[in-house]
Amino acid sequence: MKVNFTPPEELVLTPDFYSSIVRHGSELITVLNWEGDYQYVSDSIHTELGYTSKDLLGTNVLNLIHPDDADDIRKELYNLTYGGVKQVALSPFRFMAKNGDWRWLSCVSTNMLDNPHVRGLVTNSRDITTKMEALRQKKESQAYYKALFFNNPDLVFTIATNGRVEACNDAVVNLTGYTREDFPESNFADFLLPAYRQEAFEAFYKALAGQSLNFETCIRHRNGTKRYLSANLLPVVLEGRVLAIQCIAKDSTNEKEANLLVKAQAQKLHNILEGMVEGFFALDTAWRYSFGNTVFANFLGRSLDDLMNRHIWEEYPFLVGSQFQLKCLEVAKNRKPVQFEEHFSSISAVLRFTLSPFADGILVSFVDITEQVAAQEERRKLSLVASKTTNGVIITNSNLEIEWVNEAFCNVTGYTLEEVAGKRPSTILTSTDADPREIAWVREQLALGVPMRKEMRSYKKNGEMIWADVTISPIANEQGQIEKHVYIHTDITERKLDQERLLKTTEHLYHQNQDLQQFNYIVSHNLRAPVANLVGLSTVLQKLDRNSNRFMQGLQNLETSARRLDDVISDLNKILAVRSSNLQAAHEMVSLSEVAGEVVQSLQHLLSQTEGRIVLNLQADDLLWANRAYVYSILHNLISNAIKYKSSQRDLLIALNSVREEDSLQLHVKDNGRGMDLALVRPHLFQLYKRFHTGPEGKGIGLYLVKMQMNAIGGEIEVDSEPELGTTFTLHFKHAAYGQQGIHN
Repeated sequence: MKVNFTPPEELVLTPDFYSSIVRHGSELITVLNWEGDYQYVSDSIHTELGYTSKDLLGTNVLNLIHPDDADDIRKELYNLTYGGVKQVALSPFRFMAKNGDWRWLSCVSTNMLDNPHVRGLVTNSRDITTKMEALRQKKESQAYYKALFFNNPDLVFTIATNGRVEACNDAVVNLTGYTREDFPESNFADFLLPAYRQEAFEAFYKALAGQSLNFETCIRHRNGTKRYLSANLLPVVLEGRVLAIQCIAKDSTNEKEANLLVKAQAQKLHNILEGMVEGFFALDTAWRYSFGNTVFANFLGRSLDDLMNRHIWEEYPFLVGSQFQLKCLEVAKNRKPVQFEEHFSSISAVLRFTLSPFADGILVSFVDITEQVAAQEERRKLSLVASKTTNGVIITNSNLEIEWVNEAFCNVTGYTLEEVAGKRPSTILTSTDADPREIAWVREQLALGVPMRKEMRSYKKNGEMIWADVTISPIANEQGQIEKHVYIHTDITERKLDQERLLKTTEHLYHQNQDLQQFNYIVSHNLRAPVANLVGLSTVLQKLDRNSNRFMQGLQNLETSARRLDDVISDLNKILAVRSSNLQAAHEMVSLSEVAGEVVQSLQHLLSQTEGRIVLNLQADDLLWANRAYVYSILHNLISNAIKYKSSQRDLLIALNSVREEDSLQLHVKDNGRGMDLALVRPHLFQLYKRFHTGPEGKGIGLYLVKMQMNAIGGEIEVDSEPELGTTFTLHFKHAAYGQQGIHN
């Protein structure tokens, strides 16, 4: 196809050319005088604003500008006219069209008042209403976004495609404790707890792929605490490409912690119910199982899942008409808890129930007490038998606490069942002075769970001590665990008293036998010599002349032998007197200082002869429970021996010192006399007719009597001595407070 094209003629720039462009162009061209009145208006104004030139000529431009914009335009025109400015771009303003609408105009005004051809302000305006509306809508949209972003009470932030946080609102700053400057340098995952980062990355990559999604996460506050968030990721898409990820998150910490608390409490409740030894289940208002624990399911031999939502009366028809059903109906009606026991012959069990109402039905807990009931019946029969026996019977539980005692035990000890129930037998039957080894042995046997029998001291309620034969038998359950102990408590006090009396009699006979042996020794050795002398002298005297000197000498020898025989017989009487009174010696409260003073007074003449001294370090309250004559004899013998065997190298000094101990009194009788070599004499000390010095005359009976008399009053004697250093006798006396001890003390 061929087109004929004729080149245009050369353009001629005539005044008509310019006038045509001005009058018919899209630009609104006007000329204002210095007061703002229209002097010229292009024809294009009719197309844009509906006015004709005649409509506007002579009209002041400010009258057609929106009142809100008029002041700014007036100032700008004034500045253009009088400020020396040649041209100014006026601020966009609203101009009233002929139809009354406000149209936005942009305007450039040029001061040509000094141009003789114009003499006015030339304005070149353009209708920008569409542009201003778009701008308004943009601002409005931005305002909405600002309201949603910056003023949102939730956390709002923008994540770049590389994971960096580009922007965030105040809620993010307030919740995390970080400043806005901290975010652009960090990846969003840096603010999450490590355990939550993997899930967050997965959600982020899905959002980059254009998917909107929600996930739960947890951030780390600047102070180290943690906050839970429920986050929504929204991809920002432009022209099919994801520019960024918008995240809106709610602080769900309180809700999360509340849920965790609820879960923890629910788990705790579950653990409690599962840890109960009782069976537990719940029935809703339609009598269907709504909850149960394992004990309950195991008792029925079924699983919990199988039981849930099943109707109890349909599942177990034998319960219909039972006390259990009647009590359930009662609790459902009265809304008050009840407890009761019921025997079910169909399952051979006795159950103890506790029924409690709750908002959704009834809570039921139960325990199988079949074995307990059987055991109670067994104990009832046992107690019937035990109550009739004369021996005391004690039954304890697995903690060795008394559950029951029979009447015989109460009669013997003076306690009642109410007084001893819940206590351990050891706390009421033993005292603080009990032998620890004996108690330890009993505890060991109880721990081993083996039967035991022992004679031991026991105590009545009034504190009186009795002897008891105690037999303890453990009772174990089917699993071999000790559940109870049965004590048979038999009062054997009379038997022990008989044994003690028999022991004392035996001891007395033993000493009597020793006396007889000693007596035989004395008769055979000590009596033979003087008797033989008497016999021999009497035979010789019969043959001598009574007037001769030999006869008189024989009579003297006869008298000497008779005196020696009398001394031996006297010694025997003293020995036998002590022996015969050992067990029946009259005891009384004896003042040691008083008796010692009497002894010193009786020996004063001997002390004066030897120029010796006696020092008494005794207390007025040194009291002994003993035979007074024996205490006097003991001190007299020891002090007289000290005087008799004084050292020739120094003046005699005798000291008596008393030492009080917890349960006894010690008396030390010390002298500085000749002393003895104990290595040589110890085996013979305190034996009859044993002497250890060749000096002053003696018989060897004094220390023997001292030993016998100390034994008679329940005391002991010890000796410490060295040659030429002196001798110390230590006498151990029991204190008065501990005198007269026997089976009842």
